[in-house]
Amino acid sequence: MQVYTVRFGTLDVDDDKIIMFPKGLPGFEDERRFFLMHHAGSSKIKWLHSADNPGLALVVADPFDLFDDYRPDVPDEIARDLGITSPGDALVLTVLTVRAGQHEGEPPTISANLLAPIVISQERRTGVQVVLRSGEYDVRRQVRLRSSESAKHAAGCGADSAGSVGSSADCVGGLGIGAATA
Repeated sequence: MQVYTVRFGTLDVDDDKIIMFPKGLPGFEDERRFFLMHHAGSSKIKWLHSADNPGLALVVADPFDLFDDYRPDVPDEIARDLGITSPGDALVLTVLTVRAGQHEGEPPTISANLLAPIVISQERRTGVQVVLRSGEYDVRRQVRLRSSESAKHAAGCGADSAGSVGSSADCVGGLGIGAATA
């Protein structure tokens, strides 16, 4: 299907790459269909983009790639509702917040919301954002990327020097559930 996006133009997204969020995401309860896109500026960062709202795209990453000590305790009932029976059945993502540097030339700061991971069943292609019960994690844990990745990220979400990206994207299966690339 063709999906128009504000940031990336028109993308080709296979129907089987759509991830359903039956209850939406907190703050976006009416948005239920999303897909993953690779971020051209970093191998660790992805976009979780709405299939229906051209302007809604969340910057996300696999928290296990960013934090060795992250061990979220996802409630059994949520895993059961998603059809997840083992950790390998799940894709866990954390929403990232990118803030511009305070002074010219200063790199952006990136923080991760470890309190509310997004949990996706790779088999069923359904997901939910879970607010963990544990007080162990917070919503603004500092992310440290290599300086080259941070600079690429700040340069513009895979955009070329003119600030635009290609007009289409192909889905790839590298994440098990598929991701579009811009």
